Amino acid sequence: MRARYDENGNIRSYHQMIFDNVPDDYEMQSVLTGERFSDLSYVGIMKHLRTKEKIEDFSNNEYYSSEVLSHMAMDYIQSALYLHGAIVNDRDGETVSYYVIPCAFSCKHSIELKLKECQIAKGMAELKGHSVLTVWNDLDEKDIPHSKDITSFLQEVEKIDNNEMALRYGISKKAEPLQETYKFDIDVLIKNTMFLFNVLDEHVICKYRYKS
Repeated sequence: MRARYDENGNIRSYHQMIFDNVPDDYEMQSVLTGERFSDLSYVGIMKHLRTKEKIEDFSNNEYYSSEVLSHMAMDYIQSALYLHGAIVNDRDGETVSYYVIPCAFSCKHSIELKLKECQIAKGMAELKGHSVLTVWNDLDEKDIPHSKDITSFLQEVEKIDNNEMALRYGISKKAEPLQETYKFDIDVLIKNTMFLFNVLDEHVICKYRYKS
């Protein structure tokens, strides 16, 4: 709780700070670091090697894009797993968790990235759409193992966040409640996503990447 003063130095009110460890006299700094890495990310290193070091393999757009998407997908699913651990910890105290929706969003975005890695592996000329079900249908890989289960799972994922608003904002563009349901099992969402990654990697990505 911090006191707020008027022009005469008298306390006029108090405010409960959201982040009390950040002082009032904090000076905002530049986020951009120029040529210096602050924390390493695979995507950042890949871009550096492509643009600064001129590594020959990385000049191939298909290879570069496939590598970036693959690691971005892992970044998001690993983030979802980390958040899931926090959700489980919150259950011990029957606490309303901060992490359920961010975990679900990270999980869904990882699915989109993995599906688009499949698009590149198949040699599709352009990555289109954010609907995981549409991207899956466009891949047309209905003959791979578990394809029916994958379709059913992605249909459910679409119901959670059909228009890309529910997990991002929680409200519609008109500031109204959304029709999507928030009643979903985050444990099952995580496990299904991990299984999906295994199936897509073995039966789609590797099939086309190493088809020769």
